[in-house]
Amino acid sequence: MHEFSLAQGLMQQLVDLAGQHRAQKICTVRVAIGTRSGIVMDSFSFGFEVLAGENGLTRESVLEITETEGNDLILSQVEME
Repeated sequence: MHEFSLAQGLMQQLVDLAGQHRAQKICTVRVAIGTRSGIVMDSFSFGFEVLAGENGLTRESVLEITETEGNDLILSQVEME
């Protein structure tokens, strides 16, 4: 399941961003997933939920996914406190 690996990569980016901005909590994560990316959105979302629950920074995070044209996975916005 490569979606879980992608979710792990995203989680690492989020932890790095939180550290750079001295954030205590990540509230909302917005990503865009291309229709030709080969990513199963439900599987990606499930992986994110599992991993988010394991980290105090992301435990209450909400993942918002927008479907776009193309084949990319893009982190478009992160809301932190």
